[in-house]
Amino acid sequence: MKLPETIIITGANGQTAVHLAENLLGQGCYLLLIAHDRTDRIEPLLKKYPTLCSFKQCDLTDFEQTKSVVAEIKTAGQKKPDALIHTAAIRSYDAKALSDSDPDIWNSIILRNITMTYNVLKCTLPLMIEQQKGKIVLFGSNVTRTGLPYGSAYAASKAAMANLVRTVAWETASDNIQINLVSPAPIDTKLEEDYRGEYLNFRKEYFEAYKKSHPAHKLVSLKDITEIVISLLNFDMNSVSGEEIYITGGVL
Repeated sequence: MKLPETIIITGANGQTAVHLAENLLGQGCYLLLIAHDRTDRIEPLLKKYPTLCSFKQCDLTDFEQTKSVVAEIKTAGQKKPDALIHTAAIRSYDAKALSDSDPDIWNSIILRNITMTYNVLKCTLPLMIEQQKGKIVLFGSNVTRTGLPYGSAYAASKAAMANLVRTVAWETASDNIQINLVSPAPIDTKLEEDYRGEYLNFRKEYFEAYKKSHPAHKLVSLKDITEIVISLLNFDMNSVSGEEIYITGGVL
């Protein structure tokens, strides 16, 4: 398996992103970890792999800030990034039906999720085109297929990302760049570490409902997510692009 040399991971303090990072660092990849605020899960990685990863704080909704952070990767003497894993996202934290939702919150979630995706792609794609190679994995959600009651803004933004993936795949195919969307069902993570109050209750109820619908009554494992993402990063495989890959354990 031929993995990328230099990988950008956004939303790097998230539980899924950290699990991916640990695996990739163990295989010798250099990582630029990007997060907006929290760093508690990133700090152990920086201590354990001081020569293989660096961290940058960045508001990905700010284009100039994103551009600057991506450009800085060369200051560590590393090659230009040849891969991107984009996990950063804002969820519908009001947890209300569309008819009861706040227009400002709805617009904010839609715009922020799409803008973050646009900005990070806009800043990394030229570097990959210059190298004539690149692997991009964006994180979607199975809600692009099922919808998400009380989370319409998040669901709509993820559906928009799926269309971006198909569009960019066509635009960059001749540049040897493959871009795909991984859309998992609820992932087996510790919800209490990231959520509070009503939204925590909403997430717990949503996860429990999913488990009841699953034939084995379980959530998607971080191990399975990691295995699939790493396979999509493999430069020995170059015919898979523009796909949305659902990871649901058979739940439709």
